[in-house]
Amino acid sequence: MEWKRLYRAYAKPIKLGIFLTALIAGMGVFYWQVSLAHQADTGVWGIADAKESNVNSKMAGRVVALYVKEGDTVYKGQIMAKIDADAETIQKQQAQAALAAQLAQVRQVSLSSDSTKGKLEAALAQAQAQAVQAKAAEDLASRDEARYAALLQQDAVPRQTYDSYRSQLEQAQANSAAAQAAVDSAQSALTENEANQAAQDAAKSQADALQSQLDTTQLNMTETEIRAPYDGVINQKFIEEGALISSSVPLFSVQDTSDNWVDFPIKETEIDAYHVGDTVRLESRNGNIVEGTIESIRRKADFATQKATSERGDTDVMAFNLRVRTDSLSVWPGMRFRLIGKV
Repeated sequence: MEWKRLYRAYAKPIKLGIFLTALIAGMGVFYWQVSLAHQADTGVWGIADAKESNVNSKMAGRVVALYVKEGDTVYKGQIMAKIDADAETIQKQQAQAALAAQLAQVRQVSLSSDSTKGKLEAALAQAQAQAVQAKAAEDLASRDEARYAALLQQDAVPRQTYDSYRSQLEQAQANSAAAQAAVDSAQSALTENEANQAAQDAAKSQADALQSQLDTTQLNMTETEIRAPYDGVINQKFIEEGALISSSVPLFSVQDTSDNWVDFPIKETEIDAYHVGDTVRLESRNGNIVEGTIESIRRKADFATQKATSERGDTDVMAFNLRVRTDSLSVWPGMRFRLIGKV
């Protein structure tokens, strides 16, 4: 029959055509897949990072309680651990006792100084005035005695009259000496009082130092509760309950899960395409898409992404760090992201 003859004539060419078509289609799909994989592998990849802080204790002591473990979510101000405050309590009691004793000394010195200083100054002024008057009386009596002594030698006055003026001079001299002694005594008392004032100032300074020590101890006692500095996750725990710690030793490492970024090395030949403030899209290795904002572009090259070769005869291609702020909970430190492009 005619159709059988035609089938026998064209069967082989038709089968060959179908085979070639399928082969070409398969090669096309394979090439497309290889091309996509190549594009993904040759994209710009960056590494994520996040804000992380060590939480320290400001005081030494024993860890009496731990309330969190690695991986726990914490909130700002949450108590994560508690430090034994027995040593600080003893120091506080000692500081309070020392301060009370010093304040008592300050009050005693103040009473013996401030209450008498004015009186001593007034007494000195009065003694000095009396000494001036006594000296003037002594000078007058001395002149009178000298005049009557001369008259006595001339037999112009009786001996009894001279003896009277002589007695007045001796009394004036005694009064002047007593007045000067009173001045010296008042001055000595005032000098001693001023020394007491210096002692009072020293006692007050010592009291201030003890008060400062007490304030520091009381402040340290408020640091027995170790609190989270911000909302985040406990990345590492460096202590165990019952451990003895010293001040400034890190107890926890806390990561702020909402404060993260990805750093990308951008070739100098491509850096002009990006600007601070641009919104870009990132893709993680598991296919998650994240958007972020270019926060900074470092103005100093980090390294060469492409080395010069003698065949090309060109120079190294340098890379500049581009930081993309993501602040996404799906971005973990150490993850790798591919920079897809600007939105």
